[in-house]
Amino acid sequence: MPWYTNLVITCKVLNRIANRYERSALQDLKSVLDHAIEMIWKKQEHYYESHQNKF
Repeated sequence: MPWYTNLVITCKVLNRIANRYERSALQDLKSVLDHAIEMIWKKQEHYYESHQNKF
């Protein structure tokens, strides 16, 4: 299974993104994390749709 279906790895990725924005405005951090989460969700949806017959 890809990394984005593993909750532990996904959290590590989001924490790494957040750590890069330590000194930025909270609104910037929120915007970046929202975009990253949206991309991860799309990847997960695409993965599960393409492997629907296998589950």
